[in-house]
This record gives sequence, structure tokens and C-alpha cells, in this order.
Amino acid sequence: MKARLIVADDHEVVRQGLRDMVAHTPDLEVVAEAGDGLAAEKLARTVAADLLILDIAMPLKRGIQVLEALRAQGNTMPVMFFSMYPASQYVDYARRAGAQGFVSKDAAASGILRAMRRILAGGTHFPAVLSETSPADAGGQLLAKLSRREVEVMQGLLEGTSLIEIAARLGVSPQSVTTYRRRLLEKLGVKANVELVELADRLGML
Repeated sequence: MKARLIVADDHEVVRQGLRDMVAHTPDLEVVAEAGDGLAAEKLARTVAADLLILDIAMPLKRGIQVLEALRAQGNTMPVMFFSMYPASQYVDYARRAGAQGFVSKDAAASGILRAMRRILAGGTHFPAVLSETSPADAGGQLLAKLSRREVEVMQGLLEGTSLIEIAARLGVSPQSVTTYRRRLLEKLGVKANVELVELADRLGML
């Protein structure tokens, strides 16, 4: 009997790629798909499946929030995060939240399938990236990537200060603050202020 997979990702091309990959295997099949977090959570509660493949950044409800909600509801379906985000930022958090694995979207097909099968067999699959690094050390490593101005803008964002207020505080133009914000988000591998706050919280930077 084939293992039943739910694929949740807001990009059709990613879902199609996983469908095509799984279609060539004798032991796996995709039985349901979701394009946002709320739909993913509903499918996990209503569809009989063996593994939920879940993106982290999705509309309506982020993947981490979906996982936390499922575990709070007593849903024990294995979850494998499949994400473009750096594993160094999410592996430990995903493990603590109750996931069984984390695989990068740029991994080879053989590696993705191997991770799925390991989880389906009752194991886990997490890259060993932060296992020997404390949250404080990881936070320091990330801050080292930023310029002084980018750190100052980040501090303002974490305080909930508007871009205009940050600009006035630093004596620069709002356009410059917007540029610093874009650069620091790119360097930290996040897309929005809320993700920056989540990252800072996980690493003890708040």
C-alpha cells in the first residue's frame, strides 16, 4: 500500500514538482494539496494521510502556526517542512514545535525522497546545523552579517517603530531606511517584519 501525502505550498510549480517526483515512485502518492495555511490545517484534520509536507511561508496561516495548531489539537500526523528558508534559522524551532523533518527546496530529489521515507518509517530528518550552537551564538552570527545602520534599523523594527520614526531617529531619509530594511531582511532570510520578530524571539534577541 502506498504512503499517502498531503502537499501544502502556495506555489503551484512546487506542488507540481513534488507531484511529478512522487508519481515515479512505487510507494508514495499525493492524495491532497493546499495552497495556503488554513487549507493545509483543514486537510490535515480531515484527510487520512501519512505525512504532511508543509511550506513555512504561506498565506493566511504560516506553516509553523499550522503545525502548532495541529499539535495543540492532538493531531499527530508526521510533518516535514519543505522550505526555501535557511535551515539554520528554523531546524531547532521546527523540532521543538513537533515536526519530524526539515528539507530545503534546493535539495536533490533523492534526498527529498529519502527524508520522506525516513519519516514515514518512524524516524526524523533534520540537518545538523544548530545542534551545537546556542540561540545566543546563532543570534550573534546573524547580527555579524549586518552593517551598523542595518542593526539600528532592525532594532527600531523590533520595537514596532515606524520607518518614518526610525528615519528621524537616525537622521536619514525614509527611503534610506526602506533600503536598509530590505537589505537586512534579505541577509537574515526573512520576508516581512513579523518574520523578523519571530526570528529574534527564537534566538533570544528580544
